[in-house]
Amino acid sequence: MAASNKPTAVHYSLIFFVMLSIILGVTTYMFQKESSDANKREAAAKKDATDKNSLWTNAVNDMDAVKKQLGKQVEQVVDANGANSPNTLIGQLNEDIRKYGGTLAETSYSGTMAKLRQQLDTINAELASKMAALDASDKELRALQARYQGNADGHQKARQAAEADLRKTVDERDELIRAKQEVITKMTSEMNQLNVELEQEKDGREKERKLLNDKISNLVIINQKLYEELQTIKKETFDVADGYIRRVDNVSRVVWLNIGDADFLKPRMTFSVYGKETAGIGRTVADIKGKIEVTRIIDAHLSEAKIIEEDLFRPMSPGDAVFTPLWSPGRAEKFAVVGIIDMDGDGKSDRDLFKAEMAVRGAEIATEVDDKGNRIPDDVKIDESFKFMILGKIPDPTDAITGEEKATATAIMGHNKEMREEARIHGIRIVNISEFMDYIGYKPKQRLFRPGENRPFNLKSGAASTGINESLGDRASSGQTGGNYSRNKALPADQSGGQTSKLFGRGN
Repeated sequence: MAASNKPTAVHYSLIFFVMLSIILGVTTYMFQKESSDANKREAAAKKDATDKNSLWTNAVNDMDAVKKQLGKQVEQVVDANGANSPNTLIGQLNEDIRKYGGTLAETSYSGTMAKLRQQLDTINAELASKMAALDASDKELRALQARYQGNADGHQKARQAAEADLRKTVDERDELIRAKQEVITKMTSEMNQLNVELEQEKDGREKERKLLNDKISNLVIINQKLYEELQTIKKETFDVADGYIRRVDNVSRVVWLNIGDADFLKPRMTFSVYGKETAGIGRTVADIKGKIEVTRIIDAHLSEAKIIEEDLFRPMSPGDAVFTPLWSPGRAEKFAVVGIIDMDGDGKSDRDLFKAEMAVRGAEIATEVDDKGNRIPDDVKIDESFKFMILGKIPDPTDAITGEEKATATAIMGHNKEMREEARIHGIRIVNISEFMDYIGYKPKQRLFRPGENRPFNLKSGAASTGINESLGDRASSGQTGGNYSRNKALPADQSGGQTSKLFGRGN
């Protein structure tokens, strides 16, 4: 059988081994070559490391030398997280630049040192200049000291001579003072004796003055008492009538007065009316026979007034005088008021109404004590220009309930005493509020009965007599009535003005 030309396993194995030998040979060569290169590189790296280590050692030694030279004993040179860290060399150098450089500090250490050196050189130059000037001044000072020492020696001799003269003068002065002191001692003794005598004289004069003041006070009290008694007995007054009634119309209850526009009279002025037989004007309320209110100004000296109140037994007639203290032609009268002003007898203050009525009539309240005990104004005193001092109700502190009421009552009493003294000194008449309202012809408004109020309201006079020719007395009823049932003052009198025949006298 002929041999086959196809490769066999032997061929493949041979080929494999050949290829493997080639590969192993190449690989071995490559490894050997790489090992040789690696050894070379290792030797180069070791040499480089040795060189770098030598450089590092030199750098560390140099840095230690720099630290020693700078006097800084820190391990770390710089901190990557902060250039100003105090634990690093750079941080401490920056701190030194800031601390010692001040305004001359630069961004670098050497720049700062250069600036400091430059500043130091400038200062040294100035110091050398000043030292030279100081040396010159010192030489001049020594020269002046030598000259002044000569002057001082001369002055010393002069001072010693002056001290000797001074001691002599002082001795002479002391002798003169001793002589004067003896005179002063003698005069002081005499003055003390005179002071004792003067004090004794002053004590005697003080006792005499006190005695005289006591006598004067007693005489003032006696004089005031006599004056009050005289006023009670004689009831003299210097007031004069403001005008006179010219005509009376009893039907229309109207009167005509002899005063008018030329006398500066104004409507709503009220007057009290006095009979022709009255001894004086404004003496007492008992002299008043009626009240009128001006309703119309007719002419220069003529006016019309309505009768607002009249005494049934003393009717108004021509020639009767009219008077009000509130009005004087051409000027406003001044008044002082103290106390609670109750115009209608209801126990309550009517101060606002009173002031309004005074203002309507042209009068001036120059000073007053209000319901709180305050004097308004407090700097106005009663003098001779005042017409009247009007006295309201003076509250009693013992009747006060609260502390405030007691303080108010005490204040009003104090002002009342003070104002009475002012009025007495200047001769100003003191009248109570009810008398004053009668003098000015004021008539309270119609009073109404209010449940719960304890206010008496007597009936008008006019009760029937029990007999003919019976003596006329007090006809006031003891009963009370509402104001709505009071008699209309516009109506004529209920009584006849005639006389009853004696044939019908009592007991016939």
